[in-house]
Amino acid sequence: MNDAIIQGGSDMNINMIFNSTANEGLTTQQDISLRMQELIEEQCGGSDPVNAILVSLPNENIVQALQSCQANDIPVATFNAGPDIAKANDLLFYGQNETTSGFLAGYALANVVTTEKFCCANHARGVDVLAERCGGMEAGVQSLGKGNVFDVTVDPNDCDAWENAIISGGCSPDEGKGWETIGVYMAGMANHKCGVQFLEKYPATYADASDISLDLFAGMEAGLNILFGSDQQSYLQGYLPFSSLTLAVTNDQIFENKMISTGPKLVTSPPSAHDQECKDNNFAVCERTDSVPLISVPSAPVVTPVGPPDDSVPSVTPVDSPAIPSGTSLDPPAPSPDATAGPLSRALSQITADYSYHITLAFGGIILAVGGMILAN
Repeated sequence: MNDAIIQGGSDMNINMIFNSTANEGLTTQQDISLRMQELIEEQCGGSDPVNAILVSLPNENIVQALQSCQANDIPVATFNAGPDIAKANDLLFYGQNETTSGFLAGYALANVVTTEKFCCANHARGVDVLAERCGGMEAGVQSLGKGNVFDVTVDPNDCDAWENAIISGGCSPDEGKGWETIGVYMAGMANHKCGVQFLEKYPATYADASDISLDLFAGMEAGLNILFGSDQQSYLQGYLPFSSLTLAVTNDQIFENKMISTGPKLVTSPPSAHDQECKDNNFAVCERTDSVPLISVPSAPVVTPVGPPDDSVPSVTPVDSPAIPSGTSLDPPAPSPDATAGPLSRALSQITADYSYHITLAFGGIILAVGGMILAN
């Protein structure tokens, strides 16, 4: 997502205020949230406020900080974390409904005839995104009349401990039954490596996952019982907000639909090796060069209307079209030199003038969004 954010800002000619080390030394979600609040209020409430701001919403406290932005009529967009908080506060959000993502995972596992016990591998206890995913998974299982759902805390950095946590947490077969009775939901990318290793050891187990990764694709290619990976299309989450925020600043236009859903997109089979590499490299593109512009925008021609000299509307008697004399030009009158001097639009006028747009990726916000991807994915 970080690369998408940088690319989106660059493509829209935005002067971004971004400090990638703002969260260093902060060890808890509460500390990160407090730091986010401080930075948001600093950027929106100071003597030289930013023009727009993009933040994630790990909790309601961030909304309180955004009040300083809204009081100064600074456009706000949110992304990645906190769709319910965004909806409750009428904020534009780019991302996915995590409860829905979890529901689809639980429903798919419960829909397997043999499954009886279900575990949500939760690698970030206390993070709202994981609570929503695991809660949605439980609702999905229960919607098909099944139970035995366990929210299991796992350590994705120790696959042996991950396996033991799943088994001791409730997902081991009853006596006389096989692993086909077990369904495991890997509630984020951090779980994929250990989850695939678990499936390799217990191949009759069924699983699905939030997010997609090379580890997950490798498991699919090996024929393991992976029903799907739920792709939230995080590149879209990081890239798309910049165009809308730029238009909000330059044209005073913004979406009325407050939820821009980037997922869940269910991936049931691995893409080609080329596509996997492309996504793993965050869709890297060639750098721009000054000698090869992406697009040339000419000035808008102005055509002087030909008509009566006053506001009166002459009466017109229909007649047959007369013959056009030879040599008569049908081209419109040429615009006067002064008429083409103006900009094509207010947006272009401001962007091409000596003016910078500061879209603040509230430092804690972007680190939390990227860190959130590590925690929640």
